[in-house]
Amino acid sequence: MKERIILCDADDVIENFMDCWVAALNEEYGTHISSQDVTDWDVSLFFPELTREQVFAPIYNAGICSKLDKVDGCYEVLKEIDSRHTLRIVTATHYANCEPKISRILGLYPFLSWEKFIVTSHKQLITGHTLIDDAPHNLVGGLYKGILFSRPHNKSFDAESAGLTRVFSWDDIGRILLT
Repeated sequence: MKERIILCDADDVIENFMDCWVAALNEEYGTHISSQDVTDWDVSLFFPELTREQVFAPIYNAGICSKLDKVDGCYEVLKEIDSRHTLRIVTATHYANCEPKISRILGLYPFLSWEKFIVTSHKQLITGHTLIDDAPHNLVGGLYKGILFSRPHNKSFDAESAGLTRVFSWDDIGRILLT
């Protein structure tokens, strides 16, 4: 058995889901929003001319998964974490996208296997030593050390007050988990 259990979110931690979501909306509706402009969890706030149904439709379209790409700096650090620890990718992916998203992630990170994935919208039920996630609501209340991966949509969250460690890059994660 490896030393520790490291839990890691998928969307916007190891792959660029928000970039793909915003790009899909821009392409469909001719808008010009950058994913960096989305500074709140409610993405519909940044597309006021669209209905909530229009804004959220791309996340239920399996085609969005084919456009996912690695988050900068993630590959080598995640691979090293996997070699030293028990790594699990814990995602709240909608059931309609599980197969295409996991397949795409396995293509991006060939050292992973499908057995390393846990799909749940209740991450606090999962046991591990550390969870890396961009969603504060997944980190608060869990029986693990929470590492908040900083993204524009969570920048207003006070990680320190919640007892979380905010990181800005995979190099930061490597310094915490690999040294």
